Amino acid sequence: MLNIMRKLLTLIVVFVALSFGAPKIVVKHPWVMEPPPGPNTTMMGMIIVNEGDEPDYLIGAKTDIAQRVELHKTVIENDVAKMVPQERIEIPPKGKVEFKHHGYHVMIIGLKKRIKEGDKVKVELIFEKSGKITVEAPVVKKHRMKHHMHH
Repeated sequence: MLNIMRKLLTLIVVFVALSFGAPKIVVKHPWVMEPPPGPNTTMMGMIIVNEGDEPDYLIGAKTDIAQRVELHKTVIENDVAKMVPQERIEIPPKGKVEFKHHGYHVMIIGLKKRIKEGDKVKVELIFEKSGKITVEAPVVKKHRMKHHMHH
């Protein structure tokens, strides 16, 4: 009986720890920019919200439509914008991170087919604690990105 009580207590402690100390990731307004004619690279934006009490980290992404996906941040050095690859991007507890053209963004490199406005792209986001979350992002033209983000 004592052994059963210990196991039950351990399960309750683990459940409480998982319930209260975990991140809760929500991906809002994902979009992929329609690439201009020529380049086979584009970018993805979105807002990642962490409704939980612990930080989480975006550590990667995948899509079937491209050879690879990278996490980047645009930084300005000597009045020149450059993209710096990121190993992981923190999503703070009770906070959000907006992925957009200037700032953090997801680069989709080596497109296997042309994508255009109206298409949808499935992207698997990989988080350190929350695991994999798949989102379906509409393809939008560059001039409509701001408009899209507010709807």
